[in-house]
Amino acid sequence: MKPTSIIFILLSLIIILVGWLVCSSAEAQATEDGIEIFDSAIDEDNNSVYTFEFGTEDVYNKIELIIDEADIYIYGGFAEPYMELVNFDEGSYMMTSSNRSISVSTSFDIMSIIEFWDSGFSFSGLRNYVRRGFSDEVVITKRINIYLPTDGDVNVINIELDEGSVYVMNLDTDIDITATLGDGNMVLDSVSTTSYISAEIANGSLYLSDVTTHTLSAILEKGDVNAENFSFTVINITGASSSVYISSACDLDFYDIYLSARGGEIKIDDEALGASYTSESGSSDSQVIITTSSGDIILDMSEGSSADDTTTEDETGTSEPETGGSSESE
Repeated sequence: MKPTSIIFILLSLIIILVGWLVCSSAEAQATEDGIEIFDSAIDEDNNSVYTFEFGTEDVYNKIELIIDEADIYIYGGFAEPYMELVNFDEGSYMMTSSNRSISVSTSFDIMSIIEFWDSGFSFSGLRNYVRRGFSDEVVITKRINIYLPTDGDVNVINIELDEGSVYVMNLDTDIDITATLGDGNMVLDSVSTTSYISAEIANGSLYLSDVTTHTLSAILEKGDVNAENFSFTVINITGASSSVYISSACDLDFYDIYLSARGGEIKIDDEALGASYTSESGSSDSQVIITTSSGDIILDMSEGSSADDTTTEDETGTSEPETGGSSESE
């Protein structure tokens, strides 16, 4: 190696060392002075958490998430609305907020990039990109937490998720929830809305517990539907390799019911009814429409009863918020 090359290598190493010392000193000084120099914070579990509060200035009616891989949690009952992006590397997603809409996407194309720059994006520093690049323990579990108040402005949430599950808990507000999932479950627990819930799941199940909604629309390719203590006006479910169990809090005598289980059996309150069943009450506003290609359909008007053996048991579980925020009930 030429002496000139060796000199340039040594100079480069010296510059890198000096830069690292300066950055380390600046970070220590910022920490001492209470100054945030990173967009996200590292919590006690080594999760990188970026927090976006959207209840203080502009009004947002819609949240749209287009995500390749993550678990999404939607919580109700909080004093102020905000969103947390957990373990999303800077530059791996686009977040825009305009026209009363908040959008987070990990799907990139030329038009979305142009719109992203037009939305007012500004470079926030290389430090955010390399911050955790040399960590011995890199946490890869991604998660999005959305915290909503009961009387908030958000009335539409649209989710497109390739891999991961969606959990909606303790939500009591008029809101439309639409989810398109590739591989994962959708779980709703203690949810009340006079609007609609829509789920399209390729490989996963739909679980509902103590849910009230006007309309439930679901399409499942491979997975079951299990609903306990469920109140509704309209159900429209289409399943391929699916069993459907619904413990209804409503009197089904006042519903028009159309059931077809081509590869299974239909039961209403433990009464076997074959593979096809129709009952018309004369009220076109209240309907139960369920079609399955392979699987059983079980309707039970006894609130809180357990599912039949043919129904897949819920093994997903749910969890409480892991990070900050205060609930209205506290």
